[in-house]
Amino acid sequence: MTAAEKKCCMRRRRFFIAIAMISGIIAIGGLGSLHLYFFAHAPGPGPEQIILIEAGSSLQKIAADLHEQQLISSRSSFILLNRVLGSATRLQAGEYRLDAAATPLAIIDSMKNGRILLRQVTIPEGFTLTQIGTRLQDADLCRSDDFTNLTQAPDLLARWDIAGENAEGYLFPSTYKYSRQTSCRQLVEMMLAAGQERWRTLINGPMAPEAQALTRGQLITMASIIQKEAGNKAEMPLIASVFYNRLRRGMRLESDPTTIYALKENFDGNLKRRDLRHPSPYNTYRHHGLPPGPICNPGEDALQAALRPDRSDYLYFVATKNGGHQFSRTFREHNQAVEKYQRRPH
Repeated sequence: MTAAEKKCCMRRRRFFIAIAMISGIIAIGGLGSLHLYFFAHAPGPGPEQIILIEAGSSLQKIAADLHEQQLISSRSSFILLNRVLGSATRLQAGEYRLDAAATPLAIIDSMKNGRILLRQVTIPEGFTLTQIGTRLQDADLCRSDDFTNLTQAPDLLARWDIAGENAEGYLFPSTYKYSRQTSCRQLVEMMLAAGQERWRTLINGPMAPEAQALTRGQLITMASIIQKEAGNKAEMPLIASVFYNRLRRGMRLESDPTTIYALKENFDGNLKRRDLRHPSPYNTYRHHGLPPGPICNPGEDALQAALRPDRSDYLYFVATKNGGHQFSRTFREHNQAVEKYQRRPH
């Protein structure tokens, strides 16, 4: 190799070394920038933001939505970061509550693992279907009319082995968590599943002979009456004994809540004597035996009382002023208790 060729070769080597060094610097700078973005906090306006990622959203759409709400500072860097991490197609749809100071890495981790925002709704013991429908509508979960139609749907009733005309009595009172994507039917199925699970647990043990003689529907109906009558859970087994004693003797139950349920929207808050003559089969002042179905959705204590009532010879009870009841064995004793606790002073 001549001297001129050697000189030319050295120039080429220095050129390629320079190119490699520049490329390395650029790469390091790029990785450094990506590393800084990786852990950078977004310039968000407040402590938390709620964002909805619609099903089927592309990575570009997700990045744009996050950027619009100032949860990320750069859409392109967010897209690049997801591709580097292999999470570009793994971000899950849903509603998220994100800290405005969260890093892009934290945001990606939340969405990749589907840590969606869960809301909750509480169904109190003793709520009727009408009250539950109103509660769900107030929670913006579904329209009360849609809920009513759903709880009367033949396929739903058949699926859960409910013999009545609707699911009254079978929706278990509790607090339920749901996401924005939860449908009304899914929530109703949650309540039915909770009720079925609790029922199976409660019947797994000795029951009173009088309870064994009733069907599941009749026991839930009994529990619903107990639920509505009892202001004090401790009295539920004793109230249950009164109703079982009256059934055994062929007496009408004469339970005010059954008549109120029969009146529906016509009840004005004051049960009148004429109301006791209402012809509805739910009115236990007119009809013997249990009503055709539950009058509310009872809780665990009421179900337990229906299955395992106290032993007593009481046939009557009247509400006292302290939220409890005075129990009586005879009609005469009962009238005395009514006079004491219910009559208005002249």
